Amino acid sequence: MGTVMHPPHGEPWRRHLRDPQVTVALVAAACLIVQAIIAKNVLDVELDWYSMLAPFWVFVAYMVSGVRSRTSEIAFMVAIVASSVAVLALYAV
Repeated sequence: MGTVMHPPHGEPWRRHLRDPQVTVALVAAACLIVQAIIAKNVLDVELDWYSMLAPFWVFVAYMVSGVRSRTSEIAFMVAIVASSVAVLALYAV
């Protein structure tokens, strides 16, 4: 009977966090949450559904593009943050 070798504790989720799709998705999720909090509590406005999901639309563009280099990962993360900031700036005016 052979023994089963398990990876060290915490290793599987760290490996998944290094996946570009997961990293970009986490940035998009964080931006969506922060955008909702700022819109509701700071700006006191209700965003329309298309504007509210701007970081998600950029994430969808990342997934559709199929490019998975480190440069594209960083570029799309910057675009996600920029889209959130742009939506909040437009609603702040």
